[in-house]
Amino acid sequence: MTVYAPMKEFLSAQPIERVRLGFREVERIIGRPLPKSAGDYQAWWANDPTHSQAKAWLDAGWRTENLNLGRRTVEFVRVSKPASPPASAAPSLDPWGGLAGTVTILDEAALTAPSGELWNAEADA
Repeated sequence: MTVYAPMKEFLSAQPIERVRLGFREVERIIGRPLPKSAGDYQAWWANDPTHSQAKAWLDAGWRTENLNLGRRTVEFVRVSKPASPPASAAPSLDPWGGLAGTVTILDEAALTAPSGELWNAEADA
């Protein structure tokens, strides 16, 4: 049994599509402290199957989103398999939807209030 197998079991048992957990909750689930790098580096939470922790949640059918190192929280989202298009269907050539769903804006990067910056175009008006 790997260190992160309890995380796989926990996520596999969830009946909902999204689960937000604090780092302490993750530690309780796996039964040990997270490594220091989990609190310091976003890369530790990346959905990279070459990392043992990520392999656990990916194998359970989940991925991470909305990591907030400051608040020490991470959201797990159930991965839904897209329906395969019929073999006879032509591939979509829509350039605007080609990257849909590939970018996640982290909580700490979101602007919730005006920044107070004055741009040159505004100064001339």
